[in-house]
Amino acid sequence: MITLTTVAAVCGIVFLASVLQRTVGFGFALLAVPLLTFAVPSKTAVVIALLDGTATSSWIVGHLRRHVETEATRRLGLGVVLGVPLGAVILRVIAPEALQALVGVTTCVAAAWIIGTSRSGHTDVAPAARWRTLTLGFVSGVLATSVATSGPPVVYELRRRGLEGDAFRATASAVLLIGDVLGIPILAAAGLIPAATVGLAAISLVACIAGVGAGSWISGRMEASHFVWAADALLLITGVATIVRAVV
Repeated sequence: MITLTTVAAVCGIVFLASVLQRTVGFGFALLAVPLLTFAVPSKTAVVIALLDGTATSSWIVGHLRRHVETEATRRLGLGVVLGVPLGAVILRVIAPEALQALVGVTTCVAAAWIIGTSRSGHTDVAPAARWRTLTLGFVSGVLATSVATSGPPVVYELRRRGLEGDAFRATASAVLLIGDVLGIPILAAAGLIPAATVGLAAISLVACIAGVGAGSWISGRMEASHFVWAADALLLITGVATIVRAVV
């Protein structure tokens, strides 16, 4: 049974995740899924993040479409298409407790990876090896429908290419949107999107839209480096908290 407390918690988490996504271009599911597992079952958290993440990414792509880097989106997107079905299989067969632990570990690894690669000062703007870009897209697709945290491989590839600002936000969101759009019907066909979950996602959509608006305001007034540091630290903390909750 869905309580008002659950609805309030889901809406608050979705709002914060939308602010993060709009401000830095990624991180909706990375923040939302670990926190949502404190309010709803792990598989429900994944589905809500996928549904609401679609709305957030759609808004960003729609408003920043002229900044989308087509070649990177095409190569990463192809990998995503290939990986999404495997992720759905993983979500269907994995136990809820194991999924929660996996979410926590994935979030911690992703946060550490992002912190390390983004602050190494190294970018390679030369044309990427096609197999590597395709592989990273495939991993992102698997993560999209299994734990809904598909951002890290995409973030790594785009940062390696030297994309920044609106080009980074728009391209990352475009690739993540591919995984969301493909993942929803696949999860629905597998019976993993019950009506109650759709209801929660629909209710929290208002918070999602409000978060995007707040993120737009913040991105124009806050030093990007300051927000990214805070966001990365928050991701790491939520990952650790999720692991603790799963094993205690």
